[in-house]
Amino acid sequence: MEGLTFYWFAWIFWVIATFFLKKDSFFRFCLSLWLLVLIIISPYSFTLFNYEISYVSILLLGTLFVLISRFKRSTAAYVLLSSFIVMIAYVCFHLFALFDPVWIIFPLKWMLAFVIISLAIILHNNRVHRLIIILLGSIQGDFLYAYILNKYSFPHVIGSYAYLDGITLSAGFLAVWSGVEFLTDFFEKQTNQFEKEKGKEKLS
Repeated sequence: MEGLTFYWFAWIFWVIATFFLKKDSFFRFCLSLWLLVLIIISPYSFTLFNYEISYVSILLLGTLFVLISRFKRSTAAYVLLSSFIVMIAYVCFHLFALFDPVWIIFPLKWMLAFVIISLAIILHNNRVHRLIIILLGSIQGDFLYAYILNKYSFPHVIGSYAYLDGITLSAGFLAVWSGVEFLTDFFEKQTNQFEKEKGKEKLS
């Protein structure tokens, strides 16, 4: 069932944001409200110039561009360039899957998530920037993919449940990878600290 992965993760993140973050945090309020609005408007879409566009895609684009506008110019430029690379990869992947589906040996959304996450990890070290380029690159890619399909009169909903499932899966995998990186850094620091203390004991 399309949309199930999105709803599961969205509600899990909403519960975490609402009940586990600091209650006096403005970020907590904004994140909880944003996730709730995202869940509410996810079933709805509108038609513009023969394109069916979900309200979620507009909310994503608006939010991401507002966030990027607060970055330094050099950082914003690199984030936009990175999202462009992700966009091209997203579109190429879908076109290959459409016209030559033989090589799709695993579920499409899993393979796409692997490709997008790999690009994000290669292009950025900052975890927030990785998430931004995944979201922005994929939603822009969905717009471009819809434009290409429209040339062949193929119907495609921009920001559909299939898209939301795929991008939610990507965000989930990215969170796991970030957790692994955090634990690796933590244990590396602990090991270095232990070796330094051991060295001091030998000197004394």
